[in-house]
Amino acid sequence: MAQYKIGLDFGTTNSIISHIEDGKPVAFQYGGEQGYKYIPSFIAYEDDFIEIGQAARTTAANHPESKSYGNFKMDLPLTENFANTYPLPHTPTSVTADYLRELLLSPENEYSFTRQQGEIAGLVVSVPEIWQRDICNTGRENLQTLIAENLGLEKQLIQLVSEPVAAAAYYAWETQRRHREENREPFNGNLLVCDMGGGTFDVSLCRIYGENKVEVLYFDGQGDRGLESAGVAFDRSCVIQAYTQKNGLPPDADSTEFMNLLREFESVKIAGHNKYTKKLKNYLNSPSELADQTLYSFSNGYTLTSGEVARAFAPIAAGITRVLERVTTWMDANGQKCDRLFLVGGFCQFHLVQKTILDALNLGENDPTLESQFNLINSAFAISYGACLIANGLVQPSEIYIHTIGLVVHTINASTKLEEIFIPIIKGGTNLDDLASLRFADIPPLEAFHDTPTVTLGVDPQSRGKLFKQVLPDIVKLPKTATSEKWRVGMRVNRSQVAYLAIASEEGNKAIEYELGNIIAKMFPGFVMIEEDLYQTNDNQK
Repeated sequence: MAQYKIGLDFGTTNSIISHIEDGKPVAFQYGGEQGYKYIPSFIAYEDDFIEIGQAARTTAANHPESKSYGNFKMDLPLTENFANTYPLPHTPTSVTADYLRELLLSPENEYSFTRQQGEIAGLVVSVPEIWQRDICNTGRENLQTLIAENLGLEKQLIQLVSEPVAAAAYYAWETQRRHREENREPFNGNLLVCDMGGGTFDVSLCRIYGENKVEVLYFDGQGDRGLESAGVAFDRSCVIQAYTQKNGLPPDADSTEFMNLLREFESVKIAGHNKYTKKLKNYLNSPSELADQTLYSFSNGYTLTSGEVARAFAPIAAGITRVLERVTTWMDANGQKCDRLFLVGGFCQFHLVQKTILDALNLGENDPTLESQFNLINSAFAISYGACLIANGLVQPSEIYIHTIGLVVHTINASTKLEEIFIPIIKGGTNLDDLASLRFADIPPLEAFHDTPTVTLGVDPQSRGKLFKQVLPDIVKLPKTATSEKWRVGMRVNRSQVAYLAIASEEGNKAIEYELGNIIAKMFPGFVMIEEDLYQTNDNQK
């Protein structure tokens, strides 16, 4: 059986798998010759059968008694306030695992990648940038564990990569390929990738240079925690407006009727993309005159005017503007600029999204900074293609870890007083390549008097100088029960930006590692990262 190293754009609303064919990334067509490359991230359970993609949507529409889930990726980092209701035995983890298993591995599903194409030898999965930037978010840790344990692909998983970074990898590779064919100088400069999908708005400023070199300079974004930030929130707001206007009462957002209306609205919006874009442009030129003009009509009598659509989009526009204001502030402060703007993600094709991004960056619609050589297909598949190129070693982006983590220890100062100090082990802004191996605290080896040493973790989210500390629970143990040996505390961060704590013997021949993501998340019960600040409900801040 043929073997492939694949890239998976695991999206909130749709997913794309890519593999290398004739030296280029190509999208896998789920469903055979009559299938599709844009695979809905949707799953339905009926009796003992599992269906995914478009077939699952059809089952959900025709058999409302069956249990179905969409947008479950948004629930993966959460412990409550899910987008879906999960009756036992279903959980966000089990539903995500079932979807990915059917898509990638299932021997019973004749359309799975393994059945149609071949064995998976390597895997890179794209994830929202916010899953790394938000210290409270455990999306990366949960997905990495799911892929390793639920799918059995621990050895095949190469890394999780931020979505805009994957898109930048594809941009670097594809522009250099085209320039070689045309015997032109390749693009070198700063590429600003704006990725607006179903659940998040992610932005990365990357330096493109040399032979397919990508260096991440700055990243930002919002979403994934109930914020009005992306395509799913917009669709829901539009349908709620249309339903309330027609029926006089808001809909039951968990009902089958509402879910069917959402799917119908999405289908109408996508199918008439060009027509609605022209109407929105006309509205923006004469908003007072065209505000009451019907823009969308769907599902036998539900309508939305241009003005109503603009009002539904307003919170999202405000979020985009805030993010890009932070980007421009950082560029000004660090002497950087945007040489090229690359818009990716399904919702980035929506005219109001594009207009808001360009306005926030003070760019006109025909500004040469805006990438115009990539068509809709290139942009839609860019994240998956980039993940595939990374999986096959054709592009290796250079990423940084932004948080600072280390130990809080007590020492005697010059005045013979007990003093608490923070010793960083992982310093924010360090390249991931430099964090792959264990780094140890710069303190002498410690004596242990029992097998559960006292370790106080210090965390500075986004390295902004705001320290939080937590005495780690009894799960942290010495590599062996004998307490006579001295031990050291170390840390590392893997390519998926998942951090680990290690307790190692002084000789280094015994060590135990603990994944830090969920431990750190428990330091912040009820915390949420909003914009650039961590808001708290407890008193463990130093």
